[in-house]
Amino acid sequence: MKTFKIANIEIKNRYIQAPLAGYTNFSMRELARRYGAGLTYTEMTSSTALVYQNQRTFDMIPKATEKGPVAFQLFGGNKDEIIKSIPLAENFGKYDILDFNAGCPVKKVIKQEAGSFWLTKEEELYDLARSMVEVSSKPVTFKIRLGYSSENKNYSRVAKLLEDAGVAAIAVHGRTRSQMYCGETDYNAIKEIKELVSIPVIASGNINFDNFNDIDRIVNADGYMFGRSSIGDPKIFEDLINLENGDTIREYTKEEKMEDIVTHLNLLIDEVGEITACKLMRGFAVMYLKGLKNIRPYKNELVQACTKKEYLEVLNKIKNND
Repeated sequence: MKTFKIANIEIKNRYIQAPLAGYTNFSMRELARRYGAGLTYTEMTSSTALVYQNQRTFDMIPKATEKGPVAFQLFGGNKDEIIKSIPLAENFGKYDILDFNAGCPVKKVIKQEAGSFWLTKEEELYDLARSMVEVSSKPVTFKIRLGYSSENKNYSRVAKLLEDAGVAAIAVHGRTRSQMYCGETDYNAIKEIKELVSIPVIASGNINFDNFNDIDRIVNADGYMFGRSSIGDPKIFEDLINLENGDTIREYTKEEKMEDIVTHLNLLIDEVGEITACKLMRGFAVMYLKGLKNIRPYKNELVQACTKKEYLEVLNKIKNND
């Protein structure tokens, strides 16, 4: 099994649960870990909200009870607030790696001059990265894109600047900001970064179980992020480990999916309470059921479920459905 290190932190395999806004809370990270993910990420967390003591934002920081390694992902557009937020996060929670999001392409993040907007300010990005490395007691990593637009693909310069600033690893989504989540992912560009820098490079962007071997042959990255392909399918990490080891890929049975939905829901309830958990679980539950026969009527019931009892009633119907 291939492994790699981020600073002094051993990552036991190359298969990483990607940060996903609205998804990668503790419950999703825990399911990914149970199936073998080498590293998990929180969803991106606002440095501004931390500085202004927003309790819901503080609750997004991993706690001492979470078994790592886990990366806590910050985002923001104001350097002073980003730097101020780091000791607040360290004092409140426990995580192994501090990640900064310099890749998010969505409009509301760009309006804050955050996410991918940092790629348009190379000198300021370098200054931010160097300051974060100085302030953080944890290894600092960055997640980037290939550039802000197809006319300004500055990924090579950005990667070298981040390495020179002392960043411990770089995750690269192989699209530009203007591409959003559409169009082809440029894995050859990620390969260029891998060959350019000496720190670990993690590949991101439309990677799934079926295309992994082809992408790995192109990029030869230290690690690979699995985002949308892992929603409702935490078993993907076990499958990838078995693929690398030459072991049999076992079926993800209906019964196991049902058990994982209940486990996921129970973890969410412990995390945010039953009412909120049941709302959040709707988006996960239908993804767990993807591929099962005659499932459409039950999906409609699940997206309306408001209590754990209602979820269990629908799941029992599915179990008895042949």
